[in-house]
Formats: sequence, C-alpha cells, structure tokens
Amino acid sequence: METKDRGARGHAASLAAIVAALFLPLTAGAAPDAAPLVSTPLGATTSVDWTIGVLRADVELDLAAAGIRLPSGRSQAERSLEEAVPDLVRGAALSVELDSYRTVADSLTDGTLDPAAFEAFLGAGRRIKSSLSRDLGRLVASYEWKLADLASLYVRHSVPIDLPAPDRYAPTRAYTGIVVYAKGEYGVRGEHRDGKLRPCLFPRLYDEAMHPLVERNLLYPDALRAWGAVGYATGLSDPIVEARAGAAPLRIMASQIFGSHRTDAIINADDALKILGSPENRELARQGKIVFVIDAP
Repeated sequence: METKDRGARGHAASLAAIVAALFLPLTAGAAPDAAPLVSTPLGATTSVDWTIGVLRADVELDLAAAGIRLPSGRSQAERSLEEAVPDLVRGAALSVELDSYRTVADSLTDGTLDPAAFEAFLGAGRRIKSSLSRDLGRLVASYEWKLADLASLYVRHSVPIDLPAPDRYAPTRAYTGIVVYAKGEYGVRGEHRDGKLRPCLFPRLYDEAMHPLVERNLLYPDALRAWGAVGYATGLSDPIVEARAGAAPLRIMASQIFGSHRTDAIINADDALKILGSPENRELARQGKIVFVIDAP
C-alpha cells in the first residue's frame, strides 16, 4: 500500500502516529474479534473468519478531524487510510493462534517469525470496498488478509515428511478428502477436563498413540501456501466441506482434543488406519484436503 502523492505523506504519517498511540495498549492476548473502536480520526473493528480463511478489518476515517475536505480530498483520504491500516490491524494479527501453544505474537518473540515478513504481510491487505458515509463526514473501507498468506510465512520445508504405512491391515478405500467432526466438548488429552476444539493456523491430527497424521511438515508446502493446513466449517453442510474435501470424504469423529490452546484433534486407531492404509488417502492428508467441523469460534 504505497502512496505516490507527496503532499499526502504528512497526513498519512501523522495518522499513523495517532494509530500507534491509540493501539499501544493492545496485547498479544487480545481477542482477534474484539479490537476496540477508537476515537477520531481513525477507527477499526477486526475479526477472523476461519471458515473462509480471512482476517478482516472494517476501518473509518473522520475527514474533518483529519483536516481533509471533499471532493478534492477523497483520494488523499484513501491513501492516508491505507497508510494507517497495517497499524490498525496489527493487534488482531498478533492474536491469531499459531499452533497448540503459541500465537503469532509468541512466534515473533521466540524468533520463529521474521518481523520484516510480518510487516510485509500487514501491508498487503486487499481493500474490498470503500465508500463515504451518508453525511459525507467519514470514509469507510474494508480490508482482508488471507490467513493462508500468514501461514505461508512459517513454511520452511520444500518436501513433506512421508506418512508411515500402517503396521497392520484395516479395510479402507480411496476418498476425496477427510472430514473430522469435532463439534461440542471432548476430553482434553493429559488433563482431567473437557474443552472445545479451537482453530489455529497449524493444527495437528493425531492417532491414539499420538502419532501425527496432519502436521505442518507433513504437508506439501504449496498446499500450505494455497489454503493452509486444514479448512474449518461449522456444519457438515457448510460449502467449505465439499469445496475442500470433495463429494465423497472420509468422515471421522474426534475422540479427544489436545494442546494448551485446544487446537489439535485425536482420532481412534481404526479411523487412523483408514487414512494410513491407502496411498491415496495418505496423499489427501499431505495435500491438506482436510476439514475440521467445529463450533463457531
């Protein structure tokens, strides 16, 4: 998001400074869908939609407070807003769950994520709409960032690790994808409590012996970059189920969940063998043709 109008850079810089000050209290633990609506001249509400795989920001600029007049200032206002958007969405992006024990913010702290790559991601948001309010006092716009683009920042491998062939026979057949049903509460492995499965960028799927069937390094890097490790749906009739897992998927019930963030699913041994017992089904897991059906986050 780069402005070519040098006259607008002063406004953009000052707006960005205001945004930085306003959002300073945001922490990595803040809920991604609970960013506060701030006072003039800028405001934003953010949310994460795991079913379509996007981080979304609805932002607005108070034109009078920003010293911008219409109609001549419309393009200047749009450029100023785009300069400020990365800071407006930063808190929500940092709060995205990465895996069973970390957020994106944690991965910056531990050095897993390159800060420059993260800044480039923030700056690459796609504007999907822009309009003036009815009273012409505010510029309102919406931006989206693909979660798969965020996940791609963590892809380091070039070839996936092979899933092992099973050590015993179990009847199976070739499917078009894998659907893991995990709505409701399940026992948390290693803890004496129940919980609900939560979405993240890199969930894992285990068998009962805790051998991973789905894990970042087991998937093709191109698949991770294209659509992430798994898809999420809130019901079996959700369009994402057929779009990602095809018309004849293997349907499996989760037996437990795992991880401090409750992001990983466990299936029983017989269901795991239905995946491992066929080269075609092992390939489905490597391609990320998997959908977790969960309660709405």
